[in-house]
Parts: sequence; structure tokens; C-alpha cells
Amino acid sequence: MKKTVIILFAALALVALPAVAQEKYSPKPGTFSFGLTFNPMAGGVNYQPGVGDFAKDYITSLGGDAHSMFFLAKEPLASLMLKYRMAPATSLRFNVGFNGSNTHYKEYVDDQVALKANPTGGAKTYDQINAKLNSFTLGVALEFSKSVKAFQFNAGVGLLYAIGGGSMSFDYGNELLEDFGWARPTIPMLAGNADPSKSLNQFPNVATVAGKNVGIDNGYAKERYNIGYNHGIGLSFDMGVEWFVFDHVSLAAAMTVTPVMYVFQPQTWTVYEGYSKFTGTIQTYNDLVSPGSNAILYGLESLGFRLSLNYYL
Repeated sequence: MKKTVIILFAALALVALPAVAQEKYSPKPGTFSFGLTFNPMAGGVNYQPGVGDFAKDYITSLGGDAHSMFFLAKEPLASLMLKYRMAPATSLRFNVGFNGSNTHYKEYVDDQVALKANPTGGAKTYDQINAKLNSFTLGVALEFSKSVKAFQFNAGVGLLYAIGGGSMSFDYGNELLEDFGWARPTIPMLAGNADPSKSLNQFPNVATVAGKNVGIDNGYAKERYNIGYNHGIGLSFDMGVEWFVFDHVSLAAAMTVTPVMYVFQPQTWTVYEGYSKFTGTIQTYNDLVSPGSNAILYGLESLGFRLSLNYYL
């Protein structure tokens, strides 16, 4: 996708080469512009399966215990941009970026009850994983401009707010029943996987949870909140050039950086369910993952490169 967008911007620039000789164009105070932006240097979590990816591979890639997520400091991969020219050389700029997916992955398992009544019937039910992963970014900045013929040199300073993360929940086709030893079969990607990062069940299999003996020998995940939703707010700077290829239409490129950002991650946990031999009932309990963390990120590693196509009203 990144290569495709860069090629598209390059093609637009080549088509518009004759515009270099046009007269000076500068937006007047009171003018609005709308734009689409793209940051080829954006990184972090893959919020959507890639083209050609299998859903199962994408789901298992989210299974690691990523306790600290510092992917918020860069501008988003893509965003919508609105600018309002307040004065001849000053604009107020807003950027909104969002990305995500809500994936419901299903896989067949044997229907325990139906097969007990008719072992040769081949009855099936299914287990389901619901994976939600999304991000939202809002940038507000003042932009200062200097026009030279068809070009405009821009510098901006502003605030960047970002939120990103997700959770998983699990629905099982078979209920916990005494006839089957209070055990529930799981789809392969939920079973004990040799690679811990791809084992989504990850039942701790310990008698004591949070200092309390719960008497559950085998359990399974009902909900995973091992990433949670991370928040970040930072100071952003950018500097670049805007080229008015036609009246009211421009291509722009700018280097961006968020030299300081405060990041907060809430408490994270996994909800397990299982049969307790102490109480004789099915119980749920929380296995705590992290009490929550925060960080101040600073430096120049959060560099971005913003390309945009803009239309001025």
C-alpha cells in the first residue's frame, strides 16, 4: 500500500509539471482546504489483516503479551486534514486519522452432546474469536506559511492525541458439562501451542490465582485485555513545502516529529472460566497481566514524512 500511494503522488506531480510556471497563488484569509495525507514512515500494530493474509494468521499474530505499546508517537499512516487560513500567513490545521478491524473468526469443533447421542453422526459446532483492534489520532496545529510563486513553505507546531489498542473475546460451541469431565475442546489455535506467542488460551494452570486457591485445574480464556487501549498526547512539529499545481489544488510534503509524548496504558488482564472443585460450580476469575504503565517518550526517533493532496475552496 505504501509503495502504491507514493507512486500515485509521483504520478500526480509529473502530470502537473507545467504548473511550475503559473502565477503566484496564495490562499486568502477565510479560506478552507480539505486534504488526504499519507505517512510512509508510520509503523506499529497492524490494525487490519494484509491483502492476501489468512484470518487465522492475523488473529494469532495478536496473541503476544504486548504489555507496553509505544506506537502512538508518530503521525498516522493516513488521515483527513482540514485547514482554515486565519491570516495571510497563518492557518489552523486539524488532522484526524483512524484505522481498525473487528474480526470474527470461526472454526469447527465436534459437538460433544450430539456425538454422544449419535457417535457416527459427525455433528459439528463452532468456536469463535472476536478480535477488536483500532486506533484514532487527532492533531491540532498552527501552520505558518511563506509563499514564493507556485510554492509555499510551511512550518507548524501543535498537539497530537492518539489512542490505540484492542481486546479479544471467545465464544465456545460446547458448554462445560460434568459428563465430559468439565473439559471443553478448543480450536487448534486456542489449544496449548508450542509457540507461546500464538497460544491464545494461555491458561496459567496454577492452583493459586492472585494469592487465592480457586481449585480450577483447567480453564480457558473468555476475554483477553492484554493490550488494552493506550493513550498518548504529545507536542508535534513539522516543516515542508506545498506546491500549487493548479489553482486551489496542491501537493505537499513535510517532515514531522513528535519530540515529546506522554503515554499511558491502563490495567490489563485475562478473564478465565473453569470448574472449581472447591465450590462445585463454574467460576470466572481475572488473571492480572499488568497494573498499568506510563512513559514519557522524547527524542527524534518519531520522525514521519507526511504527503498530502489538498483542495482549497
